[in-house]
Amino acid sequence: MKSVRLPVILLLVFLIMAFNVFGQTGYQLYKDYKIRGTITDALTKEPINATLVFESVPDASDVYITGSGNTDGTFEVTIRNDQKYVVEVTSDNYKPEIDTVLIGGNQSGLNFELLSVRPGQLLRLYNIYFAQGDYKLLDQSLQEISELVMLLNQYPDMKIRLEGHTDRLGGRSANMELSENRVLEIKKYLVNHGIDHKRVKTAAFGGSKPISTENTEESREMNRRVEIRILSI
Repeated sequence: MKSVRLPVILLLVFLIMAFNVFGQTGYQLYKDYKIRGTITDALTKEPINATLVFESVPDASDVYITGSGNTDGTFEVTIRNDQKYVVEVTSDNYKPEIDTVLIGGNQSGLNFELLSVRPGQLLRLYNIYFAQGDYKLLDQSLQEISELVMLLNQYPDMKIRLEGHTDRLGGRSANMELSENRVLEIKKYLVNHGIDHKRVKTAAFGGSKPISTENTEESREMNRRVEIRILSI
């Protein structure tokens, strides 16, 4: 009887100890998630050979690196943990992209389109936000500007010009001043993050170069923009 009880008692002790380790330390049993997707050129839709880095949010305790080495631009990576990851996608001669994704379950369709970079090219910063009528950068802009910092670090000899535009509401001189202050604010951010100020020129156009001339809020929103002109690489 004692010989039967002993293994049972040892098993109970093991289970109690395991509970204490897994429960009190916050350790989790992980499940693997398989992530698939593609990386293509934003204009030509041709596949791109790129590198992807997945870093867990907020402490980057889990890091996974993979690439789209296939001729069709596809990638596949197995990730542990059901949480958010920041994904950095980089490739030679392309603007880096940063995105935040929530990993959970077998996923497909995690697709990225990268913009090629070459002298003379104009890139629009789509996710730059300022306070209304002001040049103070809002927090929602930091991811987009971080991509610009990555691009300039990727190409140490690259020189750019930040071009600021407003809509046509308000006075001409006020719009010129606002667009100038906004590009100067972005340049300040770049310089504060290690970019040589000589590599970043600025130009302000106010409302003189609209994309759309329609009298709608959608049109005005389209015209309020910051663009990057690549001067040299």
